Amino acid sequence: MFFIISGYLYFISFDGTLNTYLIKTKKRIKSLVLPYFITSFSVFIFYYFTILFSKRIFNSPGRFLDQSLGEILDIIFIHPLPYQLWFLRDLIIFVFLSPFIYYLLKYLRFYFIVILLFLWLRILPFDFYIFSNEGILFFSLGGFLAFKKFFLIKKRKGKFYYFIICSWFLLLIIKSIYNINHGVENRISDVLLKISILYGIISVWSLYDIFMKKKEIPNKILLKLSYYSFFIYLIHEPILLGSLKMLSIIFIKKNELLTSFFYFFNAFITIILCIIIAKILQKYTPKLYSFIIGGR
Repeated sequence: MFFIISGYLYFISFDGTLNTYLIKTKKRIKSLVLPYFITSFSVFIFYYFTILFSKRIFNSPGRFLDQSLGEILDIIFIHPLPYQLWFLRDLIIFVFLSPFIYYLLKYLRFYFIVILLFLWLRILPFDFYIFSNEGILFFSLGGFLAFKKFFLIKKRKGKFYYFIICSWFLLLIIKSIYNINHGVENRISDVLLKISILYGIISVWSLYDIFMKKKEIPNKILLKLSYYSFFIYLIHEPILLGSLKMLSIIFIKKNELLTSFFYFFNAFITIILCIIIAKILQKYTPKLYSFIIGGR
């Protein structure tokens, strides 16, 4: 869904000219590239010195310290330690490739989306190395909707969307039962997952419209918390949530019934810690905070 929104917002005002491309790229360097590299590099440095410290104090193996220059660059630029950054990485690449995507959408139209859909469903056995088949599909789909002037903000109405939502929940139940009995490493499980993603995109969007049916302005508290969403996305893994998971394991070993509790508790505490860190940075180093989140 985020790729669709990103693609839509990018292409809705993109006319394929060099000037527009340069303006948009300059903005994305500030809002995407800098946050990506700051987060990736900071976490790498944190891991490096943490492992270096533990190696010297506890004489533990430090294989991470033996990386070659090529492997270090790959970790920082292509496969960052904060694994959630894969979304930003793909988005950055799509921005740089946007002129090609623009003309493919312009001349191939929906056929281009179909080709990407076949790649995603693995009907055509091909994988892009540095970005995901899934990402390019949904980013391009957002661009296609922008080409067609499809108004995403318009609220959806009608029984059709209730049917889609119910079908989605039923599909999730079927997928879960199948995965429990047969595992996830098989073709059927993969197909069920991808169908549920397609249904889920429409369903989540429709659910928002249903809950906001008589509201034009979102909840004030949620609106304020949303200002920190990008910062939470950047720093929640692997240091904060990872540390809480390690602490949780100690309690779960003593009582496995606590597994579900810590699943939600860790997420809640991580969000609170991220917001506290954000507020401290905003108060004492507002320019640094603005720089980290790309001037949002």
